[in-house]
Amino acid sequence: MAVKTVWPIHHQCGHDQDHDLSEKRASERAGFARWLAGRDCAECWRISREAKETRASQGRFTEHSGHRAHRITLWERRSRMPHLEGSDKAIEWARRVRFDLLTAAYACVDTEDGFVVSVEEPAKSITSASWWIDQRDADPESLSELVLDAAGDCVTNTGSVSPY
Repeated sequence: MAVKTVWPIHHQCGHDQDHDLSEKRASERAGFARWLAGRDCAECWRISREAKETRASQGRFTEHSGHRAHRITLWERRSRMPHLEGSDKAIEWARRVRFDLLTAAYACVDTEDGFVVSVEEPAKSITSASWWIDQRDADPESLSELVLDAAGDCVTNTGSVSPY
């Protein structure tokens, strides 16, 4: 009589599953079946592994984003950046975009004074979170032109009196 190849296994998670052990030598099948019984079934193992990976990645994301948020807050204070206007979610996103754009633009400018005059000061007049979010894919080298244009709009569009 041949040694069976399909073994019914009652896993530690409580699930029953048939395992094809034909790939194992006949003398190894019983021991491997006992080993499988001490483990979760394939589906429970996969779910457990995904949950562990998700928890681990969320922990790394939270740690990284907390550190980044702290860096952004310090930068905003040092640079005296104004608070942004919009929903809480939009403001948080726009703060990250503004930080990324302005720090990248700083690397593109020849002098610090040139950066302050052509990028940083005009950027301070732009308090709309949506404007920053809209510029998230902008080339840092063209940020000077973008903020000067938007700053001009902020100055000329103040007040509610129509010129007509």
